[in-house]
Amino acid sequence: AAVLKKRNYVLLVLVVSIFFLGLFIFIPLVTIPGNDLRLQLGIFRTRDYILMAFLALLVGLNLALRAYSFKQKRESQNISQSVVGGAASGLSGIFGAMVGTAACASCLASLFGLVGLGTGSVFFVLQNQSYFLLGVTLLMLISLYFTARKINKVCISC
Repeated sequence: AAVLKKRNYVLLVLVVSIFFLGLFIFIPLVTIPGNDLRLQLGIFRTRDYILMAFLALLVGLNLALRAYSFKQKRESQNISQSVVGGAASGLSGIFGAMVGTAACASCLASLFGLVGLGTGSVFFVLQNQSYFLLGVTLLMLISLYFTARKINKVCISC
């Protein structure tokens, strides 16, 4: 809560959230041949838009809290572990959010193709999409929880 009282961090949350919401739409738009914006926006249902906005907001909050935590760590001159842990957590959360918002096989295939995963993994994720969404949301919330504990100096090892 102390982080969101600062205007810079609220702005960071908004900018990052809008960026990732756009990215969730832009990646399949660019990677699927013959796709255009109207078609891509027509594929999504209201539930998908809400989910993408929610996950984009979680990514924005996570990044803002990580930035604040990094600033605190930098001021205490102990940044080596924070940089590696923050980057790994942030990247895994971003990729998880993208996988969680994939609504169609072609969107997921293009995303998985970027990281070298095959078609079998696409169908597995699509069949179990609800579980992946729940898992991604829980992981993002757990990351936010531990970052908040670190900022509030409740947990030294977080």
